[in-house]
Amino acid sequence: MKFKIPHHNYILEILKSLDPKLLLDCQAYFGGGTLLALDMKEYRWSKDIDLICSVTSQGYKKLRTHLYQTGDQGLFLKNSSLTIRRATTDQYGVRLLVEINQVPIKLEIIAEVRFELDEPRFPPWSPVPCLSLNDCLTSKLLANADRYMDRSVESRDLIDLAVLRLHTGLSREAIAKAENAYEVLCPLGDAIKSFQTNPDYRQQCFESLQIKRDFWPDVIDGLDLLSADLELAPTTRTYWEERSPF
Repeated sequence: MKFKIPHHNYILEILKSLDPKLLLDCQAYFGGGTLLALDMKEYRWSKDIDLICSVTSQGYKKLRTHLYQTGDQGLFLKNSSLTIRRATTDQYGVRLLVEINQVPIKLEIIAEVRFELDEPRFPPWSPVPCLSLNDCLTSKLLANADRYMDRSVESRDLIDLAVLRLHTGLSREAIAKAENAYEVLCPLGDAIKSFQTNPDYRQQCFESLQIKRDFWPDVIDGLDLLSADLELAPTTRTYWEERSPF
């Protein structure tokens, strides 16, 4: 499969180079905003690769043992021609800077202690196991709670949740898993209200994340579904966020 955005094809090539059997055995699943962007018609640009690895199931322990025995190249298939420029491993995860066609891409395997992972899913385009949709919701709810007030993040967690909401409900299971760690619904409500009342900021986020204008109404549709879930008012849309009658 070829993606429209060239950088996403570099990401796909790195994913193809990872050892899928190792990832499955260690419960390390592709996730984050990049998974959602690739899985949902490239609604936005995404630059890094995040995998989520379970700690409670001993998955991260297995991964660390494997890397101790093999080195960082042990993450990849034997025929991989990727170059590892930098690598760090600690209690929080494994972080690599991988170079492909002279393009550096960050790859992080995050040691997840806040919730247990569901069984993975296997989208037809993905060469590696991926987070379940429920776990995508859980991880994005937690990420939004962590950084929704940081303008440099450009509300991408909220935007990802809005697009994810177009594909699945805001399930009680996902909320419960997130809130077992800490509060996520109140921060989600605050993030929604702030995003709704700042149309110039919304446009800045859309443009920075390279979301095409014809998809802006879809993002707002998803945002309004989240608003309804939390019994909040719908968004007052700008001209570009309205659906064209033509």
